[in-house]
Amino acid sequence: MLPVARWLLLFLGLGLLHLAHAQSVSVEIDMASETVAPDAVVGVRGDTAPLSWERSLPLKDDDGNGVYSARLDFPDGTEEVGYKVVIESPGAEVRWERGSNRLLLPGEMTADRRAFDGPQTGLPVPVLSQAELTEDLTVLREGLYALHPGLTLHNTAKDLARIFDRLDETADALGAQYGDAIPMPSVYLAVARAVAALRDGHTQVSMYNQQPLTEAALYHRPDRVPFTFRLVGDRMIVTGDATPDRALPPGTEIRALDGRPVPDIIEALLPFASGDGKRDGDRRFRLYLWDLLAPAERFDVIYSLLFQPEGDLTLMARRPDEGMQSLVVPRMTQEARREVLWTRDASLPRSRGDMLRFEMLDDGTAYLKIGSFATFSMERDYDAWLIDAFRQMNTEGAGRLVVDLRGTAGGMDAAATLLLRHLLTEPVTATFWNGSTAYDLVPETVRPYVRSWSSDFYDLSDRVTPAGDGTYPMPRRPPVTLSPADDAFQGPTAVLIDAAASSATFYLAKQIKEAGVALLVGQETGGSLKGLNAGQMAFLTLPHSGVSVDVPLFASRPSEPGPDRGIVPDVVVPLDANAVIAGRDPELDAALSRLRAD
Repeated sequence: MLPVARWLLLFLGLGLLHLAHAQSVSVEIDMASETVAPDAVVGVRGDTAPLSWERSLPLKDDDGNGVYSARLDFPDGTEEVGYKVVIESPGAEVRWERGSNRLLLPGEMTADRRAFDGPQTGLPVPVLSQAELTEDLTVLREGLYALHPGLTLHNTAKDLARIFDRLDETADALGAQYGDAIPMPSVYLAVARAVAALRDGHTQVSMYNQQPLTEAALYHRPDRVPFTFRLVGDRMIVTGDATPDRALPPGTEIRALDGRPVPDIIEALLPFASGDGKRDGDRRFRLYLWDLLAPAERFDVIYSLLFQPEGDLTLMARRPDEGMQSLVVPRMTQEARREVLWTRDASLPRSRGDMLRFEMLDDGTAYLKIGSFATFSMERDYDAWLIDAFRQMNTEGAGRLVVDLRGTAGGMDAAATLLLRHLLTEPVTATFWNGSTAYDLVPETVRPYVRSWSSDFYDLSDRVTPAGDGTYPMPRRPPVTLSPADDAFQGPTAVLIDAAASSATFYLAKQIKEAGVALLVGQETGGSLKGLNAGQMAFLTLPHSGVSVDVPLFASRPSEPGPDRGIVPDVVVPLDANAVIAGRDPELDAALSRLRAD
């Protein structure tokens, strides 16, 4: 046993050593664009001491230049700190910075200098050694083969071997180019392309579910285009203009970005967009730039990583009723683009609940827009809203109904089923495809790298039975009789669909068409009649790059193999670039024309 005096000296020495190795990061926030009252406090909150989410550590502006700062000391070994700056004014609610948490990386950065509400552009880019990249790709391959229930749905064994061989070749090329300092964004691109090649719409490097550092490094760059758009074939049509001088009104056709023709850009980006089977409709839809509520848009992220844009954006564009011209517009962050578009167009959704809309059109047609079945992320009660909408349309004597599901990929099956019951005029029998998984227990070698919204997926042994061929069938679901809801609409109904329908909306479109309960109008859906891989998702996070891959855990297959196509609507309305340019809605027009004729 050490003498007390020596023990005390050792204890004090260790404490002093710890303090000496504290990692300091300065936070320097420019408040020039904000009005800060004299009695207000500008502070910082976070998830690691000395920060707290419950109370602010004040920032100071001692020289009055509008930059508030403080030096923060974190214990040695602290790797990542989430934080935000707040403004506290007496008698008012605390004002938080918008968007995701910002990050501090003690030991890797000495300061975070930016504007209040602004993105972080000075974060160190994580790098990997060749050995670390090899380990990441081993985890990816083992995780996919262990958990994915349908790698061979759209691929042969040779296809899969080619995909992973190409990924290994890319890894070797990255090692030759960067040595043991391979940038994480290059790994992100390589993995995104490989998993998209699996041709499964639910297997992807998602814009959601990424680690905070991946989001901070890739999602908030100030190099985004200042507009939103739709793709019609190889044509890019502006739907929302966020340029300072409104230089790109909706209907403008973009022909080239940074000197690159739009068809070439689409060709370069398509291999990074996931979709089911060999059809590109859903893949192209996933390159639209349109979802203001998403944490990031695939076009933004992949375009930025592939082409590394700098400075202003040069466009070749044709504005409505004008000739072709060259335009130079500033780039911006996604957050800034969103704020401008919200300011200019009050009809744009500002929350997931805003994706639900009901109105009566002038001719007595009820119009129901359901932009998502992901009701778990809505702040409003979907069931109550839907029931009230049908009650209202019946009370007001609606003569016909249009349900708009364009842009709706899926979400909760129960939400889609509740809508279906409100379209029924008599009971129908719903049948289900057969379910299976690729495992009963998540292998111990994979378990540390996967997570989900619940932990029940790690052990499925009480839910599945090994078939002896490497699959684990689930108990068959018997047919279910669905009865019309109390306020089901009894008049003629049309449902608008497009290539986005690839999950719960795909199944809903399938049931609607099979039961003949409504007229489907629009374009062929995503998804595949060969089957889907979906259900609960696992998020496979690679240990060194931090890139996360969405991996579906449940397969759903018809008793007899179906064709590799989606649901073809009863009334096919081809996408029409000229209609988009003119602001017309051919799908809605076709639906109304057919309903009125009936």
